[in-house]
Amino acid sequence: MVLINQYSMLWFGVLILGVGVFLIVRKGYKPKYGLRLLGLAAVLVVAWMFLRPQKATTNEYVQLQVELGQGQAVLLELQSPY
Repeated sequence: MVLINQYSMLWFGVLILGVGVFLIVRKGYKPKYGLRLLGLAAVLVVAWMFLRPQKATTNEYVQLQVELGQGQAVLLELQSPY
């Protein structure tokens, strides 16, 4: 279950590409369909690069520590990267 949860976006991308391949095979392959599928794969890769969970940089961490030490009330929202 953890494997499915942590990599759900990748699984979904593979599913979308699989459906695309299935439709191309069913309809008959033409070069324009292959280019569309390649474009879809490129969009999915770019989306994954921007939307994947990443660790905060050291600068962001230091900035957070500075802001927390100012004596004012702070609403802190914790989010898991998965």
